[in-house]
Amino acid sequence: MINKGVLNVTLTICIIGILLATTLVPVVDTHNINTDSMSKISNTTPISSNGNTLYVGGNGPDNYTRIQDAIDNASDGDTVYVYDGIYFGNIVINVSIELIGENKNTTIIDENTDIEDPQLVEANIYIFADSVNISGFTIQNCYGCGIFLASSHVTITNNIFLNNTHGIHFYIPNLHVTITNNSIANNMNGIYCVSCTNNTISRNIIKNNSWGIRITQESNNNGIFHNTIISNSEYGIMIGWKSMDNTIRQNNLLNNGKQAYFRLLSYHNTWEKNYWDKPRMLPYPIIGSLGLSIPNWVNFDWHPAIEPFEW
Repeated sequence: MINKGVLNVTLTICIIGILLATTLVPVVDTHNINTDSMSKISNTTPISSNGNTLYVGGNGPDNYTRIQDAIDNASDGDTVYVYDGIYFGNIVINVSIELIGENKNTTIIDENTDIEDPQLVEANIYIFADSVNISGFTIQNCYGCGIFLASSHVTITNNIFLNNTHGIHFYIPNLHVTITNNSIANNMNGIYCVSCTNNTISRNIIKNNSWGIRITQESNNNGIFHNTIISNSEYGIMIGWKSMDNTIRQNNLLNNGKQAYFRLLSYHNTWEKNYWDKPRMLPYPIIGSLGLSIPNWVNFDWHPAIEPFEW
């Protein structure tokens, strides 16, 4: 049994040491970090694949006018290439394809509330097939999800997610999903991961959401690497409900309501070499709660970064 007196003394000594360190270390003005330059991502052009390329928009005589029509006529291994323009959501992907926008700033998928199946969570894009790649879009203004993902071996890269309830919501039984080099802003949850395992979230700019990254309900063995998580009003990173063995390494956490929090039996998560709003010389404490009988607990980033990362 843990001696509460020893635990309280130990935590008190750690906190006093951390307070002393913050007064001795010069503060870096992290709020002037140029996240625009960090989020510069090349626009997407058609790429070769083993299948055919189907075109949406543009001036080709056989081009489709709706993204869904092109997907419905695609086969596994095909590419659907979308020219600049505004297209409506409620797009369902149930075939293994690459969906590529001409320019992530001007190829826009916007809200469409015409949902026929009430059992579906409203989303601009639903992904139900494995081995899907999506890049080169602004995905915005959905009351539900920018992307709702319920499959594996999916890559979501070089997109902008704006003004959705959930920017990206992925759910059972996700495995080996890669979310990288996206800009995710002004959503309630930037990335919302439920019961997901062995996924990678890396090199994204996640800012001005309520929750930046939210992992819950036995989401295990995920990697959160090299992201800039800034000015999210509630939490930068939240790990909850038996979510274990996740690794959070070399991220910038800046000016969030709470930089990070864990709760409800979320054990054995590793916090390593993250930048916590200003230089840190001593281990950085992440305060959490393991359950009703243990209301407060502490994880540590034992080797916090002393300057923000630039990628």
